[in-house]
Amino acid sequence: MLQPLPYIGRQASRSDGQARRIAILEATLKLIVDQGVRGVRHRAVANLAGVPLASTTYYFGDIKELIHDALTYHAEKSMVANLALEQQSFAALSGYNAESLAEPAKLQALRDTLVGFICGHIRMQVADRNERILEMAFHEEALRNPALAEAIVLLDEAILSPVIQFFARLNVASPEVPAAQIIALIRFLEYRYSVRQAFDDAECEQSVRDLLEKLIHA
Repeated sequence: MLQPLPYIGRQASRSDGQARRIAILEATLKLIVDQGVRGVRHRAVANLAGVPLASTTYYFGDIKELIHDALTYHAEKSMVANLALEQQSFAALSGYNAESLAEPAKLQALRDTLVGFICGHIRMQVADRNERILEMAFHEEALRNPALAEAIVLLDEAILSPVIQFFARLNVASPEVPAAQIIALIRFLEYRYSVRQAFDDAECEQSVRDLLEKLIHA
């Protein structure tokens, strides 16, 4: 299960302060979608959030802190989709044992189920264009911001960990390798269809099925 990332900015102790802090983070995400990370400035965030300029500098000493905590806030909201795919996949696997997975027909049935889950996940991700813009913006900024890079690494590890566990349950040798490959394909297809602004069901299903057949041997 995905674990939350730590916040590094000043926390709010009162409910009104918490609401103001969330408004600041929401405004930051909106600016990133509209203008990219370079558009995030204390005054611009304060104006969009409808809060005094002093509020943004109180909670976030510099822009890097603000961007880091915006990523953390965004990740918390995005965990639901990843958790749903994780739960679906493990639930499907629970219906099999070592003997049934040795049968080609049943192993193929598991692959087909996973293809449906994964392509459904990708389709949902592509439908939320703003989420994909934020994801790419944070990953690009992490190349310039060491603190943000550390957060991205933690987030990637949290996403990868249950996938490794899934392949380990299938007794796949070196499960971290197929886990990285399937995550890489998911991210590539999410980017591909987001740029095209069109989802290709047939291509997605064929791409995911071909990779799963190579990763999971009967």
